Amino acid sequence: MYIMMINIHGLVRGQNVEIGRDADTGGQTRYIIELANSLSLQPEIDYLDLVTRKITDKRVHSSYGNEREEINSKASIVRLSCGGKNYIRKEKLWPHLDEFTDRVIEYIQSQNRLPDFVHGHYADAGYVASHIANLFGIPLIFTGHSLGRNKLSFLKSTGMDEQKIRSHYATETRIEAEEGILAQADLVITSTNYEKESLYGQYEHREIPRYATIPPGADLDKFFPYYYYAIQGTEIDEEAKQAHHRTQTELKRFLFEPDKPLIMSLCRPDSRKNIDILIDVYGKNKELQAMANLVIFAGIRDDISTMEEGERQVLTDILLAMDKYDLYGKMAIPKYHNPQSDVPEMYRIAALSQGVFVSTSYLETFGLTFIEASACGLPFVATDKGGPVDIQKNCQSGVLTDIEDTDSVGQAIIRILTESSLWSDLSEKGINNTRKTYSWDHHCRTYIGEIEKLKKGHRKSSFAIEREYYSIGKRIHSLKEMLIVDIDDTLLGDDEAVRPLMAYMNEHSDDMGFGVATGRDIQSTRDVLSRYGIDKIEFIIASVGSEIYYYDKKLYDRGWSSHIKYKWKPDQIQDALRGFEWLKLQENPMAQREFKISYILDSSIPPDEAIPLIHTELMNRKLSYNLIHSHGTYVDILPSRVSKGKAIRYLSHKWKLPIQNIYTAGNSGNDRDMLTGSMKGIVVGNFEQELNNLKNRKWIYFSSTPFASGVLEGIRHWKSLKQED
Repeated sequence: MYIMMINIHGLVRGQNVEIGRDADTGGQTRYIIELANSLSLQPEIDYLDLVTRKITDKRVHSSYGNEREEINSKASIVRLSCGGKNYIRKEKLWPHLDEFTDRVIEYIQSQNRLPDFVHGHYADAGYVASHIANLFGIPLIFTGHSLGRNKLSFLKSTGMDEQKIRSHYATETRIEAEEGILAQADLVITSTNYEKESLYGQYEHREIPRYATIPPGADLDKFFPYYYYAIQGTEIDEEAKQAHHRTQTELKRFLFEPDKPLIMSLCRPDSRKNIDILIDVYGKNKELQAMANLVIFAGIRDDISTMEEGERQVLTDILLAMDKYDLYGKMAIPKYHNPQSDVPEMYRIAALSQGVFVSTSYLETFGLTFIEASACGLPFVATDKGGPVDIQKNCQSGVLTDIEDTDSVGQAIIRILTESSLWSDLSEKGINNTRKTYSWDHHCRTYIGEIEKLKKGHRKSSFAIEREYYSIGKRIHSLKEMLIVDIDDTLLGDDEAVRPLMAYMNEHSDDMGFGVATGRDIQSTRDVLSRYGIDKIEFIIASVGSEIYYYDKKLYDRGWSSHIKYKWKPDQIQDALRGFEWLKLQENPMAQREFKISYILDSSIPPDEAIPLIHTELMNRKLSYNLIHSHGTYVDILPSRVSKGKAIRYLSHKWKLPIQNIYTAGNSGNDRDMLTGSMKGIVVGNFEQELNNLKNRKWIYFSSTPFASGVLEGIRHWKSLKQED
């Protein structure tokens, strides 16, 4: 099998993985690298590509600008450009994901085979992976790592302004994308049962995909037990010894009595980690200060004043709390550590001191740090909610407590530090049990078993060019460029403007093809095109993207219909909506298509009340669909894989038409996804206001003239830029 994994945000590289550099370089980054390495070495896997974003930015290491990096002989990191060259935090990547999707499509086209599976990690990569899965008929696997609804609840609980939440964290966009991913995913991999039941349980489409709970592994060669240093003959490499010495030396700079047990915490400077609670517990408890030192590794930093606002605030609060409780000489907060080599030594140094690992986060989706600490023999104190519950059940290596009860947190720490038999029991069980449950080999064997089931049950779309398409295929393969336009209020609207546009297309017909993408049915489309004498056309994308035709031979693209029918249940949809008296099927027989059910809303109910009721009913029935509401009264229900933009990308792949050589033109929100990405978009002058936010996009031109004149203006604009290049 050939697997493609996608992980866009963060700084991803095979060696010296940067953990804790910022909010985007958490445990997920190491998870994806270790998974890619371990999974690719399984005998069932021929090759694995980990696709991420190419970054050429002086602020980060030059290795992130390399187009390809070998992880091992069967796995590589592939870096593709989108959104410019600079490193961008994940919340700012959303506008560039269509461009990244196009880059992935181009990469797949350059390979000798299609991936057997595409696996998206985190919501942004899941969004891209869902488009890739749709286009190529590949099973979609998704791992969320963290979820938008849970983050939104947390941010609201902190009292943060809702407008700031939306603008800074793009929560609405993220949650919408996650709902769409779940509607299409064939398999969702979670780390804990809590994640599956409680976090995914908040989503409308939660019951559509199949789930597999597969906890990640720890690199047990790196996270070996602390007592190896005391056993003669145990082989420990020089890098580990140097990291051990380096970390001990660094801690001595902060601590008056460095030989005391260490209360250790390791996390990003994120307000959700509640580091202030741990400092309060320690600062208010003189007994605890007398028996142990506090060590907090809160990411990596140069100058706090130059960091992102949230991280800057967390670190400032840590330093203020240190000063408030006068913890100088008792508390260490080092600025730097090597995530690859130093982190295992931090755990081992704390374990050698008979210390304890503590996280005061109210909720942990999983908690990889607890597994790493346990593997090294360091007991932990953690929240009694979320992922640590599973880890404690499997490893029996820590004490769970209510983090909101600070007295309980303090007592749990003191109990582990003072009861030597308890410390030894937790330490030994952690070392032994992590090796049974949380190894990468165990994870990968379970993963392989799950995708083998998926492979047997998933029907792929055929992208083979059928014999009857030969003549049209020869024509299309001769083309260098393609124009695809919306009909109503874009191509049409000014009869006098249509003739110059079509004259231009005829003049350039040797190199440039022509197509339309419309909400009209095929017969209405042919009628109106014939009325205007438009008879030279390659593609008709009709019925809001649900049908594709090749005009000269009136051929219907069966490959597209095979692709979009996945999870399409029109009878169940009609049955679900039958009880709404204010929703009537359109009487025109051409309005009802194999992959489109069309309704009319009557005036007895406002659309903003009716549309949510329709969504709720369809979601309650666990149906996969796409709803388009237009002109206040029309409602079209389509397969989830259908849109104009997806149809164009399908054609781009099938006929090897480079996506950047396709010009698209439209005027309304229904045309949005065929204007974004790397296609050369044209928004005509009579555009509707919902397209306003596309202004200043790199690949979208807003014409000053309306209708067909605006289309021609846009073509000439793009042509002039191409000539300048």
